[in-house]
Amino acid sequence: MDEESRREGASPEVDRVMGILLEQMAGGTFPPGSRLPSQREMAREFGVARDTVQRALRTLADEGYIQSRQGSGTLVLRPPHRVELPAGPGLLRASLGRLVQDAFSAQVVTIDVFSLTGESLDMHLRLNAERILAGQIRPESISVRLLLAQADGDYPLFTAVGEPEDRRALDRLRRTAAVHTTSIRDFLSHLQWDGLVPNVRFELAETKVAPLQKLYLLNATDVVTGYYEVIRRRVVLDSMDEIEVHDILSLGAPLHHHSVAGRDPAPESVAIVNSAKRWYEHAWANATPSGTG
Repeated sequence: MDEESRREGASPEVDRVMGILLEQMAGGTFPPGSRLPSQREMAREFGVARDTVQRALRTLADEGYIQSRQGSGTLVLRPPHRVELPAGPGLLRASLGRLVQDAFSAQVVTIDVFSLTGESLDMHLRLNAERILAGQIRPESISVRLLLAQADGDYPLFTAVGEPEDRRALDRLRRTAAVHTTSIRDFLSHLQWDGLVPNVRFELAETKVAPLQKLYLLNATDVVTGYYEVIRRRVVLDSMDEIEVHDILSLGAPLHHHSVAGRDPAPESVAIVNSAKRWYEHAWANATPSGTG
């Protein structure tokens, strides 16, 4: 694969298109059984190349959200998961995208995340950066800490099925994390350089904690967490080789939300938010710094 194709495959625009489509499916714009607009229409609406739309749709199809058939369009199979448990105090039905958007309504935005690659964080931050660029919101400061699970080959995940010594999928995972962390650092820095947000800080660190779940701490008041689902699927490497790997389902994982914002938060939510904050601070203190922006 040539260098131009590699850059396109790693383009944040693919993530942006996926994020918009996932939000539309979660919000009921495109419910299960409906059909998405044509690739040409989506390319025009999102302001991207048609190949970018194709790559986004391919990923959504791999995750089981949609099914594309020649001549019959793209059918929505299922929406992204929302909270699956009955609603109650401290347990809210909301998508991660909506909660991150709500966090950005504050003047001082703080986001602490533990994840595998930062892919979802990149997507959601970029969507809110576009709101800043459009003048819809004007936070005074944004502080983001991203704690990544260190992909060093000690996990049974991310190896080729039947070939545990094959580390190509693990290398692909590292490159994916590098693409998204670089993207986050770059566009957050530009928000400050362009005078749109007076104070911006991005910190990145790695820890050897196994990637069992993702964790978002939003403005120190809200916790969003969800367990990764282990799956077997085929992936295409940069070399264009196709292999079956042990992987995790990240986009669309069921999420649980607890909040201590507002009056009289539920005791369960207070306990969970405080516990998550203590865990994150301990993990961060013992992690290996990877850069500051």
